[in-house]
Order: sequence, then structure tokens, then C-alpha cells
Amino acid sequence: MLKPMPKQAYLADLQARNRRNREVMETTFLPLNVAQRSWQPAPGEWSVDQCFEHLILVFGLYFLNVADPLNKPEPAHADGLFRPSWWARRLHDWQFKPETKLATLKKFNPTAVYSPDVLTRSMAQQERLSAMIEQAAQADLQTMCWFFKPLPIRNNLGDYLNLFVSHDELHIDQARRVLAGYEQRAAG
Repeated sequence: MLKPMPKQAYLADLQARNRRNREVMETTFLPLNVAQRSWQPAPGEWSVDQCFEHLILVFGLYFLNVADPLNKPEPAHADGLFRPSWWARRLHDWQFKPETKLATLKKFNPTAVYSPDVLTRSMAQQERLSAMIEQAAQADLQTMCWFFKPLPIRNNLGDYLNLFVSHDELHIDQARRVLAGYEQRAAG
């Protein structure tokens, strides 16, 4: 569960997790061949490339929700603590459990089984997220941002940054499982 913590420690944790994600992408997935990246465990299940295309699609939409608070930051709270919102704590506890499988909104479903530049684009997105986390040091992490404008649901800036990193971890783990399935199939 997310809990209040000093802002700098929170950002350092996000940065370390983002760095691990980038390292896994670079060492595990960039060296793969087309067959490894395009293999699907079953019809309708995602390939390695589709996992990363999904991350690109989601980041592209939700990035807009945090652009203004990062580019026009409000002064930070005096106590220096980050406090996750009630909504983010519940969402995190529910959405990021490995046993929870949520249906993806159609607009976030990947299309191509293989795309030669998807990992490069996803790595660039990870670099952008790292820069956003650095930029957040100057912002108030409690600044509220819309989660989904038609509904009165909002996350704060710190929640969004964690959402990006956690979502990346979730689908990088999914891509690892797909790759392990491919390797098991190839060995058997």
C-alpha cells in the first residue's frame, strides 16, 4: 500500500524503479529477435512487443494529465511529505496485484504483434518518465490532476508518477512471462 513519505525519498524510489525498468528493457528485451518479440502465448494474448506498445499508448494519453503541473509547478507543501490520495491507494492495491487481471480499454489495446521500433520508442518513453520524476522535485506532488475527465476522479501528481512506474513494472513482468513461455516452447 502506498503511504505518506518524505518527498525526496518518494522520488528517489520512483527513479530507482524506473532505472530498473530501463535496465531490464535494455538487457532482456532489446537483444531479442523478431520471433521472440512477436510470439503470442495464445490467440488474443499479447506478444512482448504488444506489452510495450500498450505502455506507449497509455503513457501518451495520461502524460497530458501531468504536463501542466510539471511545467507550471505550484510551491511544494512546507512539511516535505508526499501523501498519496485515497483513490490512488485503492487503485494501487487493486490494480497492481498479480492475480488481478483487468480488461484493457479498446483504445489501449496494441495492434501490431511486432513493430521494429516499439522497444526504442518505449525506452525513449522511459527516459521521458525519468526526466518527469526529476522535474517533479520542483513541483508540489499534491497538485491534483484529472484521472478521467468525464468522471470526478482525480489523482495527485505524485500518484500519477507512481502509476506510470507501477504500470511499466506490471507489463514488463508480463513481457518476461511471455518470453519465458516462448523459451519453454522452443526448448520443448
